[in-house]
Amino acid sequence: MNRRSPDSAPVTEADWLAQEQALAWPARRADALLAQALRSGPGSEPPPGFAAAVARQARATETRGAEDARVEQLLLAALMLALGLAVAGVLAWYGPRWWTLLHAVLGEGAAPWALAGAACLLLSWLPECARRRPAGPAPG
Repeated sequence: MNRRSPDSAPVTEADWLAQEQALAWPARRADALLAQALRSGPGSEPPPGFAAAVARQARATETRGAEDARVEQLLLAALMLALGLAVAGVLAWYGPRWWTLLHAVLGEGAAPWALAGAACLLLSWLPECARRRPAGPAPG
């Protein structure tokens, strides 16, 4: 179905009649080709069982998509675990240096408060992540 954009001008009756006349008595080659295409129907009909075949293919694709989604979720969980372990390793290795740098930049009393603020942000973000995560496999 054709949709008109909200900012386009409405088609007037004169425009409509001009289009109809161009199709009935084409003056340009493009109008003649369009009129011929509109007068002639499709060359053939769909093969027997076409709709059933398309429905079977859609169901198979849907099932394959659900399996792919499960694999993607497992891979994402493995990636998040690897990323978490990497962050823990970096913090264990470089943590004391970062803590010293943080004390130097923020001051002696502000560093623990900055760390507490970051922890609060993380804790307020985690429930939203848990809410958005799907509970289990999609029904089907």
